[in-house]
Formats: sequence, C-alpha cells, structure tokens
Amino acid sequence: MQVIQKNISGLSFNKRCLFNLFLGSLTALSFAPLNFIFILFITIPFYILNFDFFFLKKSLYSRKKFLIYSFLLGLSFGYGLFLTSLYWINISLLYDIEKYMLFLIPGIFLIPFILGIFYGIMTIIFSIYYPQNITRIFLVAIIWTLVEYIRIKITFFPWTQIGHSIIEINQILQITSVFGEVSLNTISVIIFAFPILYFNEKNKNYKSKSLLFFVIFLFAIFIYGEKKLSLDSDNRENTEIILIQPNINQKEKWDPKSFQSNKNKLINPTIKISNLPRKDTTSNRYFIWPETAIATLIDENPLLTYEVTKNFSKNDYLMLGSLRREDENVFNSFFIIDYNNIIIGKYDKNILVPFGEYIPFDNLFKKINFFNISSLAGNFTPGSKSIEILNTLKNNPIVYICYEIVFSNKIQDGDREKSFLLNITNDAWFGNSSGPYQHFNMSKIRPVELGMPLVRVANNGISGIISPFGKEILKSKLNTEFHKSIFLPSRIGQTFYSKYGNIPFFCILLFGFMLIYYLNNQMSRNKVSTKPNVK
Repeated sequence: MQVIQKNISGLSFNKRCLFNLFLGSLTALSFAPLNFIFILFITIPFYILNFDFFFLKKSLYSRKKFLIYSFLLGLSFGYGLFLTSLYWINISLLYDIEKYMLFLIPGIFLIPFILGIFYGIMTIIFSIYYPQNITRIFLVAIIWTLVEYIRIKITFFPWTQIGHSIIEINQILQITSVFGEVSLNTISVIIFAFPILYFNEKNKNYKSKSLLFFVIFLFAIFIYGEKKLSLDSDNRENTEIILIQPNINQKEKWDPKSFQSNKNKLINPTIKISNLPRKDTTSNRYFIWPETAIATLIDENPLLTYEVTKNFSKNDYLMLGSLRREDENVFNSFFIIDYNNIIIGKYDKNILVPFGEYIPFDNLFKKINFFNISSLAGNFTPGSKSIEILNTLKNNPIVYICYEIVFSNKIQDGDREKSFLLNITNDAWFGNSSGPYQHFNMSKIRPVELGMPLVRVANNGISGIISPFGKEILKSKLNTEFHKSIFLPSRIGQTFYSKYGNIPFFCILLFGFMLIYYLNNQMSRNKVSTKPNVK
C-alpha cells in the first residue's frame, strides 16, 4: 500500500490524468452485465487518493491554474468511465451507417466528454472545501451524489451512475423505497472508499469515530433491507400477464418485405395462448406486446388487431406500443384494446430520447444550417399526461415507454392508485452489447422505489417481471423469442419515497455537509488550543 501511495504521490500532472482515465475505465466493469463491483474497492479510493496528493501541492499553482487542473483530473476519470461503459450507444448508428457516418466518431468521443464535464465540476467543488482527513470520504459522497443528480436533470441521461453497481445487492436496494435511486450513489462511494482510506488515516480520533459511523451506517442499511425483504409474501392479483417478446431484428423491423413474418411473431403466440383452456375464466388477461410492436399505425389499422381480439373472451385485453399521428404530430404511443377491438386506453410517451426521437435546440441548428440535423431523429411530439383509460380495469398500469423507466419520480396525478408499472421497449438497436443489460438492471429500481411490481416487455431486449422488492420473478434471455404467462404480483402500498420524493434525502445530505464542516472546524480549534505557548 505504501509503495503504491509513494508512486502516486510522485506522478506528474499529465500522468495523474492518465491514471484517472485508467481508473474510470476500470470502474465500468462494475456495471451490468459483468457486475464486477469489487473493482470499486480500488478505483474509487485511488481516485480520491490521486486528488489528495494533487491537493497537497495546491500552493505550487495559482488559484486559476489549480481550479483548471482540478477540473481536468475529474474530467479524466469521467471520460474513462463513460467512454468504456457507454460504447453501446454508437452501435445503434451502425443500423443506418450511411445516414449517421459523420456522427459515429463524434458520438464515440464527444458524448463521454460532455458527460465527463460533470466529473470535472465535481473535483472543482472538492477543491473549494476538502478536509485532509477521513471525513473527506463522506464529503466526496455528498458532492458526487449532488453532481450526478444535476447531470441527470441537465442531460436527461441517468445511465452509469456509480450507485448502479450495487443494484444487485437486494438488501441495499431496499433503501430506495425510502430515499430513492440517488441515495445509491452516496452509499456506493462510502462503502467502496472507506476500507483503504481508513487504513490510510493517521489520526486515531478521526479513525475511531469514522469507523463507528461506518459500522452503524452499514448495519442500519442492511437491517432495514433484511426487515423489508422479510415482508415479501409473494401475493398475486387475479390478473394474468402474458409477455410476448417477438425477437425482431432491427434491420428487418421496418422492412416491408418482413412485415408479414414480423406480424406472425406477435399474433401467432398471442392467439395460441388465448385459446388455451383456463381454470378461472373470471380473471383478466393482459397480452402485452413491446414498443412499436408492428411497423404500422395500430389505431388506423383495426383489422390487424382484430385478427387477435376476435379470439378474445370478455376479460382479455391487448396492450401494445405503436406510432400514432394527430394532425402534423407523431407520437410514440401505447394502446389498450378490449375483446370488441375497441381502444379503451392510450398513452403518449412523455420523455423522448434526445437525438433519437427529437433534436434538442432544433431551431438553433436550423438557423445555423448545420447539415440537415433534423432528419437524424424521429421528430416525435412528447405527450404530457399519464395513461388515459376509458373503462377502469381491475389492475391499471403506470406506463413507461423505452427509457422512461430509468427516471425516478415520474409520477403524475392518479398514478399512485395504480397497480403495477409497465415498461414496453425495443433494445434491438444495441445488439449483444451491455446496453440492454444495463437498461434492464436500472429498471429494477423503480418497483422498489414505488412499491409496485414491474412488467417489462421488450422486442429483443430482456423481458421480465420484477416484484416490489426487486426480485426477478421472470426474466427472458437477450435475443430470444419469449412467451410466458404469470399472475401479476401484488403491490405493497405507497412507499416513503413515492410520497415525499428526493427532498428528505437532500436535507440529510445538507445536514451531513454541515456536520462535517462543524466537526473539522472543532478539531482544528482543539489543535490550536493544545499547542504549547512558546515565548
């Protein structure tokens, strides 16, 4: 350990940046599908130690240069992290390489740079107030959490938060029902940074108090998680969910020649399952197809869905994604169709994918005549409401289309009374990359946050059902046809987070910062007062 520290302390600034780039790149191994979280016991503390040694040389730089160098250190770590963890974004461009060729190289290098800027801002904030003792772990955790929250609000891109590395630890995941997804970032930094920095701390007073806090902190999280998981009784509703994952290749999805075969992949298994004998004919059945299931406008082609609904009984419903147009507007939508082939429910996607479904600052690009950038996106119109259902079903869903599921606190009026979360998606754009695995993994947070089960149906991503406790009740493999029937798990009631959102946790972070500041000031005063008077 001392040898490693000695080597880090002697690094030039350029080598410090390269070291951070390397640490950031390794950190990507902690995310799905690898989930190699133990790497964080190295990358996070050494990221902090690298800044420690730079901070000790603060007096060698002017204030302006010190802030610029601090920014570059953070940017290096963030750039390495996003470069290696988000490579899958560019795979989607390969499906229409002639159209997107000019954007492939910028996409590979520019997106990680933009997202990495927030890590640069993070280290600038470190440099303003940075205790040179073990309490800096908790300060770093607080700042890291707040900067990640700001990044999500500005970029609308919640991927690759450090807290996502611990989603698979179900006892820790339960804390999101109280403090939400953002709390996982704070917990992760503290857990993975503490061991090495604890043994590196020289002050025994700081060491003993921080260890006591760390043990209580970890113990409380795991006790709460275990207690909550013990309430999992696996209750089910009298509603049968049928997941239809067709596994349609993205290149063939919009090809007119493949329309009939694509349609059969959805219609045939639906009809087959709908005709199976049933023990209970009074239970509702929801046949669920993925996002933009068929390359047509469903509400304008009722004969297509009639092929299915003519086989339905009174309590059967078809739920599916489709494009929809209204005047000059095009929506990425979701429909519920009953056994009479009547649309009884509709939802238009609220949160669109930047540069995929709309172009941010489109008017500006048009004014400066920057290529024909508008043609690179779907130019969809965002919806503004929750799902509208004409005839109330026994179990109504909160609908998330595609990446809407990765956003916390997307709750509107009336949603809290609904029974389950429904996410329809199409991850075919990202092939066999880590993208679909990360998407599925992140979606596991929502049911725990909101106390509702999640039903997820993908085209050829990963479909499944997640309990309100984050348990995988059902899960498909990537790039396979998947048709499964299961009764809907029951919701567990409103969670603390669904009532109050992020405000209580941010109040705790503010109190934590004030406490760290106060304790360090007190310790500094005590040191001064105990110094002997030398005349």
